[in-house]
Amino acid sequence: MRFLLIFPRFKYPSGDPPLGVAYVAAVLREAGHEVEIFDATFARRPLQALEQQLKRSRYDLIGVSVMTSMLDAVAEVVRICRQYSDAPIVAGGPHATVEPEGTLKIDGVDAVAVGEGESVTADLAAAGGSFADVPGIWYRQDGQIVQNAPAAPISDLDTVPFPARDLLDMQQYMALWYQLDAVKYGLRGTSVIGSRGCPYNCAYCQPTLRMIFGRQLRRRSPENIVAELEQLKREYNPDGVMWLDDTFLLDNGWMERLCGLLIEADLGIVWGCNVRADVADKDTLALMQRAGLRIVHMGIESASQRILDEVYQKGITIEQVRGAVADAHSLGLKVRGYFMLGAPTETEEELRQTVRLANELPLDDVTFSITTPLPHTHLYEQTQHLIARDFTEFDYYKTPVYETGATVSSRKLDWIKKSAYLQFYLGRKRLWRTVQSVLGVSGIKKMLLKVQRF
Repeated sequence: MRFLLIFPRFKYPSGDPPLGVAYVAAVLREAGHEVEIFDATFARRPLQALEQQLKRSRYDLIGVSVMTSMLDAVAEVVRICRQYSDAPIVAGGPHATVEPEGTLKIDGVDAVAVGEGESVTADLAAAGGSFADVPGIWYRQDGQIVQNAPAAPISDLDTVPFPARDLLDMQQYMALWYQLDAVKYGLRGTSVIGSRGCPYNCAYCQPTLRMIFGRQLRRRSPENIVAELEQLKREYNPDGVMWLDDTFLLDNGWMERLCGLLIEADLGIVWGCNVRADVADKDTLALMQRAGLRIVHMGIESASQRILDEVYQKGITIEQVRGAVADAHSLGLKVRGYFMLGAPTETEEELRQTVRLANELPLDDVTFSITTPLPHTHLYEQTQHLIARDFTEFDYYKTPVYETGATVSSRKLDWIKKSAYLQFYLGRKRLWRTVQSVLGVSGIKKMLLKVQRF
């Protein structure tokens, strides 16, 4: 069979390639199918480009990646596919998994792949594109929704081939990648995933992560991970990588084995990862540093313990945050802090406390996003009556979704977010680093991408 996989990112281009789509492509190719990826990230006129591709080539099945923030783009892409191709259209990805019935309502979508795309798509291809009895597939038949049995999570992640990065414009992605810019400006790199799932219960992620990846945290073997890094080094020669795992630091035994192999391989690759403040102990961070760790990304979210406990259900304390950031800083590691602004019931004073905390901590980078209750998370279910926007309007970079009165006004929230960025990056401690970051063509391009989210 011949497949076309579409990643419809029309706005906010970044240096992070769509690894989920690339994994699906790799599985299909390993099974002997022809696969192409249409990645709209860098297309100047994506719909016209897709139209031309569909006119040039015939496909047996079209897969479209669906994220909540891309719903408008998905509808446009499906419209073009239906106009220029008679191939069945299957929607997959995070939003399709947590909102399959709603996704099937998108005009032109024939079926939805629920769960991990690799196994569902492989089974669908083995069935010759027939939807009947394929685990994880929802589809319409005679005006009714047919819900097949759920697909089981992949038990051994080492059996999944490495992402088909060769089907993506990796040179463009690596040129715009900025995950390690706080370590050294101009480092070329890309993203890697070592595990799937998360055992924590944060209100803004769960239970949707479990719906996508299952209840168990699954890890690739350290040997398998190092083999992928060796392939990356041969084919793309990155200076660094960023682990996208939600919870990279939990199993100390696994981490020690991985670090030992990385030190032994001596690939010349530095890296960063996400860590929780309550598990980032100094000794483990020091070991990770010897294996190449240079930056940690930490979800701090808010300076209000009330918001952390009652709204986000984060399970950490402000004191743990201060301790973890201090430990990382004392080792010479860079730290990026992630914050969310505009939680329901959050007061203006609590918002300003968060901005002050971001400036007080020895952070090197920050991200301030708008609190957005993604579909069927605990936060969404608990605050659904306060949401004033449709899913198609969800944009955690710019658009508040809660009704007036649930938190501060949209105008004030936008001002607080923008002033938070200005205070952080133009303050005395960081002004010179900010100036350095925009020197040169590459720095200017990256800054322009970030400004789009401002």
